[in-house]
Amino acid sequence: AAAAAEEEEEEEELSFRQSTVALALLCAATAALSEVVVGSIQGAAAGAKVPLAFVSTILLPIVGNAAEHASAVMFAVRNKPDLAIGVAVGSATQITLLGFPASVLAAWAYGEPLSLDMLPFETACLVLTILGVATVLPSGRSNWLKGLTLISLYVVIALAFLFHDSSETRAPAAAKHKRLG
Repeated sequence: AAAAAEEEEEEEELSFRQSTVALALLCAATAALSEVVVGSIQGAAAGAKVPLAFVSTILLPIVGNAAEHASAVMFAVRNKPDLAIGVAVGSATQITLLGFPASVLAAWAYGEPLSLDMLPFETACLVLTILGVATVLPSGRSNWLKGLTLISLYVVIALAFLFHDSSETRAPAAAKHKRLG
């Protein structure tokens, strides 16, 4: 029993101060690299002949959230499903409830048109994602079939963004937003 308790207890690798400094440095580096990515994403999508919506909705989040994905997998491998689910769902919740609305407010402050008014295709993908995750989480247990189902849903949504004609326009919504600002 004592060996199991020692195994469960993780040893401290960095002090609080070292962790804080490392986090600050990594955040600064991430911010600098994000500026480079944002500045080059349209050209890269056009050069690769891939829709911008696919790059910004599928590829960019995979790369941008690589550390979160790795930590969720690490927790799952260590048989800590609560932490793995917490990392995955917590990240999505944070972006949905904080990141997206904060982006709209920042755009408004800079006089740029951006709203929470999503097109029907984007809304359908969001609802499908919510329904897919909602079928897995209530039991708090997982198996290979649930994982395969979620991966399949992700592939279907990725393919939908890859082949979707994103010629729909937000011009009326953007014009309305400009008048309100």
